[in-house]
Amino acid sequence: MDDDVELHRLRERVYGAEGATATPEMIERLAELEERARRSAVPVAVAAPAPVGAPDPPVGPRADASTASEIFASPTPATSAPDGEVDRTPATIPDAAASSPRRVLRIIATVVGALVVLGIGIAIGASTAPTVAATPDPAAAALPELTFPQTVEDVISAEILRDSGIDAGSTRYIATVSDFRIYLAQPDDGDGRCIVTFTSTDNRPWSAGCASGAQEGAAIFGVDESLTVAIGDPDGSDVTGIPIRLSPSVTAYVAQ
Repeated sequence: MDDDVELHRLRERVYGAEGATATPEMIERLAELEERARRSAVPVAVAAPAPVGAPDPPVGPRADASTASEIFASPTPATSAPDGEVDRTPATIPDAAASSPRRVLRIIATVVGALVVLGIGIAIGASTAPTVAATPDPAAAALPELTFPQTVEDVISAEILRDSGIDAGSTRYIATVSDFRIYLAQPDDGDGRCIVTFTSTDNRPWSAGCASGAQEGAAIFGVDESLTVAIGDPDGSDVTGIPIRLSPSVTAYVAQ
């Protein structure tokens, strides 16, 4: 069987409504396939270098003889020293092909200078404009799941959570494992991490618990004798079971 097809079927079996019937072998196989999928590297396309000996692009248009004459011709006639007569000798016209690169360089220098002045002006304007410092959201940094808007699937009745100390607006549905629907949430004061669980078969509240924001490391919650849920990455000695990553912050550990 193809790994992708097997991974999809195992996810439906373990995370879906039939999670209670999943065997430890299925869960262990699912963890193995998910780990293999995470380690699959996506190749990065690298632009091919230009072939050796390729001709350089043209620097600029070549000036014709008439243009060169207008640029380099003497602006005023010269007068002879002895008798004041006007010298009618025509001005020497330089080679147009030799003058064109100089002209292009002068144009490039002028454009670069204008861009530098424009950049300085923008920098000065930006430094003098009033700015408002963005206030980082600690919850978004620690729990990226909470950055998404709450949907109908995420909502738990405020009546159920009334005496739990959990903010009803912060609940996010994560997954269903071993017949338990798992929700991530925060306390009313926003300082901490919470896990709420419901039974999947009869939609009955099962457990709710929170860890304070001052607690360092992972927060670990025992749902029943066969299921443990952790927020963060606990040390290997803190929890046992087959790890199943449910979201960026939440991992389930199923007893073997």
